[in-house]
Amino acid sequence: MSAFSNPFANTDSGKSALLGHLIPADKEVQALDANQLLQLFGEPIWTWTILDNQMSFSSSIQNLLGYPAGEWGTHIDEWFSRIHADDVKSAMQAMRACVDGRSAQFQDEYRMRCSDGSWKWVRARGVVLSKNEANKALRMQGTLAALPVILPVSNKLGENQQRGHQVLENLSRELPKIFFYQFQRFSGGRCCLPYASDAIANVHGVAANEVQDNAAPMFAQVHPDDLEHLREAMKYSAKTLQVWHLDYRIVLKQGERHLSGEAFPTKQPDGSVIWHGFLVDVSERKFLEQHANASDAQIHAALKCIKLGSYDIHIPSGQGQFSREYAEVLGLPADYRNHTEKFWQYFWQDSLHPDDAVNLKTAYLQHFKSQGKIPFQAEFRLRAKNGDWRWLLSVGNVVEWDANGRAVRMLGTHVDITERKKHEMEVRHFEDILRSGRDRYKKLASELEILFSHTPVGIMLVHNDKIMRANPMLAQIFSYRDAKDMLTVSVLSMHEDEDAYRKLRNQVGMRLRADAPTEVVCPLKRLDGSRFQARLIGRALPFEQFADTTVWMVEVLSEASTNQIEAS
Repeated sequence: MSAFSNPFANTDSGKSALLGHLIPADKEVQALDANQLLQLFGEPIWTWTILDNQMSFSSSIQNLLGYPAGEWGTHIDEWFSRIHADDVKSAMQAMRACVDGRSAQFQDEYRMRCSDGSWKWVRARGVVLSKNEANKALRMQGTLAALPVILPVSNKLGENQQRGHQVLENLSRELPKIFFYQFQRFSGGRCCLPYASDAIANVHGVAANEVQDNAAPMFAQVHPDDLEHLREAMKYSAKTLQVWHLDYRIVLKQGERHLSGEAFPTKQPDGSVIWHGFLVDVSERKFLEQHANASDAQIHAALKCIKLGSYDIHIPSGQGQFSREYAEVLGLPADYRNHTEKFWQYFWQDSLHPDDAVNLKTAYLQHFKSQGKIPFQAEFRLRAKNGDWRWLLSVGNVVEWDANGRAVRMLGTHVDITERKKHEMEVRHFEDILRSGRDRYKKLASELEILFSHTPVGIMLVHNDKIMRANPMLAQIFSYRDAKDMLTVSVLSMHEDEDAYRKLRNQVGMRLRADAPTEVVCPLKRLDGSRFQARLIGRALPFEQFADTTVWMVEVLSEASTNQIEAS
């Protein structure tokens, strides 16, 4: 499984490619501009015209920081002047790397000043939308979203912070597997924990006073295979002031434990960095994950057998996951889904059958606009790499909506139904023949319809060992819910086993003719597995269009009738 970025990519148009492919050209949708369409599915939008440094901001961005709509100007300084002084350099570098083409997109987290003077942590993301003939970036567009935690700008230990420490201590007593801390790293590399809640003893196996001046006892417990990764993650967080998050192992006398941590860094006047965060013991979760992973192979094997794949898409960002069964159905390399833009370009422009595009887009839009009340379900054809057309059935549902009723996350499955479609085409072919204009066939068809509708015995039309037509009585005899459920079912399933079926075929094969019926008594099997004796009366159809086609009458015999037949 791998993360996707911006599915349905269509950067030349300056619109979200998801919307560009899904929104039909009708009057209602054309009345909306690109930003409104994007915000319908995701985060507030900004656009930067690079040559003149002009920026346009959606009103949602100004509202996010508490500013009235229209208060900001249009120069890029309106943006950077509100970024915290400790963060503005890294923010400019991240954006510049994208503009210069050193990265395909940029994402950065930093603090922005709100209208009331407070600081709010935000995540900015963007991509270059257009370039000139010299390959210089002309326009960039992106989104801005608030992070769930507002971090302090200073770290002076005062009355409020001491009160916060007391709250954390009380909380950690209630949660013995999680401890809260302040972790400080000095420019020379020395580390310490100025504050740690009492639960550190339960989680990390050391007392708070042991690491108050030197964090070495904590590092000594880290698993050797994870220590270097832990140090590098901490250095990166200190350099970029981005949130630190890591899972790692420690080795205690009781055995190996798994920890998960997250912390938010702030730069100090003396050049050191202090993180405010927590560590939690997730050993039980890891144990469950290992058991879950052990069953993943079995699940994959089952999915592969029935050609079933799954998907999980985060709609606002376009990130998502697709199971490897999807690539296998299309004959793509296993890592093809890692190349997001190529994948979706191939899907919409090269693979999707043009006759199915409208129905697929409509199915998405109806599901989104109805807030999930209309289920998402669509059948469509995709061209595999070998040139074959594969029919897929996709079923999904939005499982998460934001506060404004916009779709956030969608889960679903897709099934390869190519074989089913082939059988349906065969059925339609024979139904077309049944509706043909030949007088002699019309007469037979009329007789068959009368038989199908009124006869108290089962009737079936069989071609190449598959049921093409069945009447209600036949469905009742074999315990099917409806006669339609028997279409394309193999007659082999009605017999004890393949040998019994072959024996019957050898017995009646030479006797089946168009001018006279053939009768035989044999044991048959219902859908629920129960057995019964039946009288079969069959004949071949008389026309060349119906080669290998027979019509059969099936009658259930009572025990007395069976005994009488055996005696005779």
